[in-house]
Amino acid sequence: MNKADLTEALAERADIPKVRAAQYINILVESIHEALVSGEKVTISDFGTFTVRQRKGFNGRNPRSGQPQAVGPKRMPQFRAGKGLKEALNPEDEASAEG
Repeated sequence: MNKADLTEALAERADIPKVRAAQYINILVESIHEALVSGEKVTISDFGTFTVRQRKGFNGRNPRSGQPQAVGPKRMPQFRAGKGLKEALNPEDEASAEG
């Protein structure tokens, strides 16, 4: 599923024009983007949490020349699935825990 598919699904479910659905999705994505860039954590209940983690630098190799090359530290986005999403993806785990 891509952004266009999400737009279409939102438009159908909310019974709104696709243009307005696209605006809402853009606002959501931009808000998450801005929060992560500013170092905030974004939590959506029963879906998951978006955070930014610091990756350490390391010594790698240039794939073309094979020469050693230093790769600097980077900030990387990270997503951790929430309980509701995990349970939806693994319904058999829930059934076995009950019985």
